[in-house]
Amino acid sequence: MCAFGPGPLAGLVGPNRPTKGRSAARNLFRMPVVIRSDHPMPVDCGGVEDAVLSVLQMEEADTAEVSVLLTEDAVVRDLNARYRGKDAPTDVLSFSQRESVADAPEAPDVADTHDLLGDVVISVDTAVRQAAARNVSLDAELRELAAHGTLHLLGYDDSTPEGAENMIRRAQAALGGTYPRLHAHEE
Repeated sequence: MCAFGPGPLAGLVGPNRPTKGRSAARNLFRMPVVIRSDHPMPVDCGGVEDAVLSVLQMEEADTAEVSVLLTEDAVVRDLNARYRGKDAPTDVLSFSQRESVADAPEAPDVADTHDLLGDVVISVDTAVRQAAARNVSLDAELRELAAHGTLHLLGYDDSTPEGAENMIRRAQAALGGTYPRLHAHEE
């Protein structure tokens, strides 16, 4: 289990990760990213956090807060069925806090807080299969899925070929060209 970063889950494992291997500037302007894994396989969350932070910095979302859950196919399948009407696992789901629902009360304006961007849920099981099929590391696949999910939270849409291509370009820019995905994410 990995859980770190400022926010409601921060106390689960202790203080923020050490800054080893990260730039001083990135740590000075740290946006809140909360990552939790309930997957039984140990997962290194550092690459996921870096991918989310890279997208947020590139998109100038300096006050955005994102939570990421790394979990199993069964959990993602349940969420996919409940919220998208698709009774199957998928690789990544994004739940935006910016989208409004008809007749929902307006959120209070709270000064000096982070902008709650939303939640990204990644199936580690699906990521393992996709990484093997694409001959990339699990870390690379998780980074790509984290970047992809974060772009969705920021309003990017891949439901058209043009939108999918734009998301791929933005993810490549955020990940330093290490985003080899040539197709839209798994449905």
